Formats: sequence, structure tokens, C-alpha cells
Amino acid sequence: MTYDVIVAGAGPAGSTAARLLAGRGASVLLLERHAFPRDKPCGGGVTLRAAAAQDLDLSPVVERTIYGVRFSLRLGPGFQRRFRAPLSYMTQRCRLDAFLAERAAEAGAAFHDGEAVREVDVHPNGGSGFSNGGSGFSLTPVGVAVRTDRDTYTASILIGADGANGLVGRAAGLRPDFEEAVALEANVPFAHDIPDAWKEYVALDVGGLAGGYGWVFPKGQHLNVGVGAWKYAAFTLRPKLARLCRRYGFDPARLEDLRGHHLPVRVPGTPIASGPVALVGDAAGLVDPLSGEGIHMAFASGRLAAASALAVLSGAAPDMLAYQRAVDRRLQPELTVSRKLQELFNFAPPPYVAVMRRSEKFWLFFCHLIRGELTYLDFVRLIGPLRLAVDFFAAAAQRRRLAKVAALAPLIRGG
Repeated sequence: MTYDVIVAGAGPAGSTAARLLAGRGASVLLLERHAFPRDKPCGGGVTLRAAAAQDLDLSPVVERTIYGVRFSLRLGPGFQRRFRAPLSYMTQRCRLDAFLAERAAEAGAAFHDGEAVREVDVHPNGGSGFSNGGSGFSLTPVGVAVRTDRDTYTASILIGADGANGLVGRAAGLRPDFEEAVALEANVPFAHDIPDAWKEYVALDVGGLAGGYGWVFPKGQHLNVGVGAWKYAAFTLRPKLARLCRRYGFDPARLEDLRGHHLPVRVPGTPIASGPVALVGDAAGLVDPLSGEGIHMAFASGRLAAASALAVLSGAAPDMLAYQRAVDRRLQPELTVSRKLQELFNFAPPPYVAVMRRSEKFWLFFCHLIRGELTYLDFVRLIGPLRLAVDFFAAAAQRRRLAKVAALAPLIRGG
């Protein structure tokens, strides 16, 4: 069967792109390898900034609304701060992803869950057939053929939302360069409801993990606890998670659903589009380096991919390269600044924690950043000439980190 667009992967990026395209009249096939509802390793935090990137009311899948943060440095004594308005929503990916896929189906997308992509054949300049998928768009060349266990489908455009190790990118010859982080998480269950002290707060422990942090996120009937770090420090995550649990009074033996996952961070300028194919979300490495959060960029990249696909289908653009240009222009500058701030923060965390504790102005900036009222680029503008110092010290911190990685590499390979 032929469609205008095939979307591989029904996470936040894929379902967003499928919904927007179907809502504009394109014929869309949304493929997902797992049967829904399915869970996925993820903290499940949807910041106000991420929520604002959707034109949907996410309240049906919100389990907690967060107003405050408990900070600690290397599992030491902590402090907490609270904001007057919501900072983030807490959900579970099994609920969020199902909700978004349902909205895509309601908009007209054909949603096939439990149907994995097995093979992709890409014709960058169009194949022998033509597609309008029954839509109102003009005939455009068939650019891709996708084979699953059930059938073979063709389309003008393929959007890869199948993760950092997804098949779509490999098949299209797109191999974005990633700096990889890893995370390990689990749940602390409670029979009826979580303790009152956690219902409106998250916990962030910083400084004890190479390039990452530890967290406690409240959900409906459990707390999600986790730790993240650069990939070279993956061997430290399990003991760090146990220590994090004990720091907050949780028995590590009670943990359920322990799982790990990769957090791909795109190296700027690497390819995420070619001919009729574009990669979105984690498949493109669009993860915020400082926070490790990927839902906002998943929503944003899904929107940009949908806009570019509509331009191709209407004949206004020859291919999906405009999508990569849009990402590089509108999203990547934010991620680049975040990457520099991550290097600076992890080089010497104590001063930043101290400022967060004592400075109301710094705390408010943090809150407005999470809420989407300010951006990382706003931070650079606010500090004026000091941005040169940020660039200098971030580069120095990166060189130090890479030297450490090089020194540890033989030990890691040998282990």
C-alpha cells in the first residue's frame, strides 16, 4: 500500500509528526515495533517548555505537577526551593506515548503498532512509482519502500523516529555523530499513594556523576529514581543508584523495573536528513545535553519534520534537506549552548549549587528556563561579554574530560 508519508516510531517525535501531517490532509502510516501501550525507559518529565511545544492538552496523562526541587551535592546535605507556578508535569511514557499515538490516529494516520520495520529501500531521487496516497496533494515520486513482517509499504517521505540505533538512519546512509550518555533507572513502588512530601517535588543530586546527575521523580503510585552519566562512566551507575536510594531513605532491594538506556547527543552539523528521509527526536540525537531531557526536542523536531514534509508533498521543496536546515537554525543553537553549560557545570559543580541555594535571581532564571519563558540563548545574551569566558572555560573543561576518557579507555576495554 502507498502513503504520502511513513513514520517509523510512535514516540513523542513520531506521533507528533504523524498527527500534524494527517491533520493537513496527508496520508500517513505510523509504524511502531511494540504493541501499545508499551513502556519505555525515561524519567517521564514534561517541562512547561515541552508542553508549550504541543497544541494538545496533556492533562489526561499528567500524574503529578511539580512546583519545587530538592537539590543536593554528591549525596550530601540538601536544600529545597519552590516556585509559585508549575515547573514540570510528570507522566509515564506508556501513557504519554499511547495518548499521542491515539491523537495521531484520530487525525487520520493509520497506526500499526506491533509492526516492526525490517528493511528500508531508499530512492533519493524518486522511484518508478508515484504517490498521493489518496490525499489531496499532487503526485510526487515514491521515495521509499518499507518492509515489515506483515507487508511492504511505499511512500514519498520517510520520517525516522526509531531511536538512536534505529534502522531508518542506517538504511538512508545517515549516521549522525553522537556523544553518548547512558542512564539507569528504576521505580520505588507504593501501595496506594506516594508520600505527601514528594507529590510536588523532584530531587536532583549533582556533582557525583561524570557529566550527569541523579534524580527522584514522583508518579502516581511510585517514585522514578535514576542516574545518568557519560557512557565511559556507565560502570559506575549501578552502585550510584543504590547510594541515591539510600540517601533518600529507599531500600535498593525494593526497586522494580530496573533498566538502562542511551541518551544520544548530536554533534552539530552531522546529517539528519537525506533525500526523502529525515530523522527526528532521539534518532537525530536531539537531547538537551545539560538536562538529558529529550521530550521537548522530540516535539519540536516532529513539528519541523512535518512542515518540511508538507513542503515536499506540495511541490514547494525537492527533498527533506530543509528540515535539517531548520533544525540547525532553530534548535541546534540552543543545544550547543546547553552543551557548553554542561561542560562548565560538571567541571566544578559546587559553586553552581551554592549560587542556586543563595541567589533568588539564579533560581528564578532556572525556573523561567524550565517553563520556556527564557532560553539558553537568552542566558548568553544576559551575560554579555562574559560569554567569551563561557566559551573558553567550556572548551578547557571539554579537553580535560576527553583526556580523562582517553586515559580510561584501555581500562574500560580491558574490563
